[in-house]
Amino acid sequence: MTAARTQMSAQQDAFFTRLRSGEWELPPGIRNLGIRPQDWLKEVSYGHVYYEWPNDGSRDIGPDRVFGGWVAGLSDHIVSMTMASALEEGEWFTTTELQTRIFRPVPNGLITIKGTLVSRGKTSGFVEADWRDEKGRHLVRVSAAKAIRTMEELNLKR
Repeated sequence: MTAARTQMSAQQDAFFTRLRSGEWELPPGIRNLGIRPQDWLKEVSYGHVYYEWPNDGSRDIGPDRVFGGWVAGLSDHIVSMTMASALEEGEWFTTTELQTRIFRPVPNGLITIKGTLVSRGKTSGFVEADWRDEKGRHLVRVSAAKAIRTMEELNLKR
C-alpha cells in the first residue's frame, strides 16, 4: 500500500508559482469575472488553499450583499485550485458538481476562504471551501465533485 501524499507534485508546484506570480495566463472565464488569484491566494499546500478577498462592494447587489452568482463563480475557482493542489504529474480535472450554500449575506470587508480536499481517488475528488467575514462568521459553504483525467483527455498542454 502506498502512503498518502502530503506534498504537491512538481507540476503543481510550478503551476502555483506561475499563478501566484501573475505569469500564468488566466482563462477568459476567470479573467472576465475579475478573479485575481495572483493577489488573493495567500497559501497553498497539498489539499489546501487559503484566499483573502478584499470585498470593496464592487460585486454587490445591495448594501453588504454580494451577488450570489459571483460568490458561486469565485467559489468554483477556489475549490478548483484546491483540487489542483492534489494532482499528480500529467493530471487535470473538470468540475462535475458544484453546490454553493450561502448562509448569510456576504458583507464588504476582508473575506477569508479556506479550501480543503475531502477525498481524492484515482479518477475523482471531492473538495469544500468555507467563507468567513472579519468577525469570523461562517458565510458560505461550497462543495464540489471533480473528475480527474489526464491532460491529454482534456485536450490540455503540459
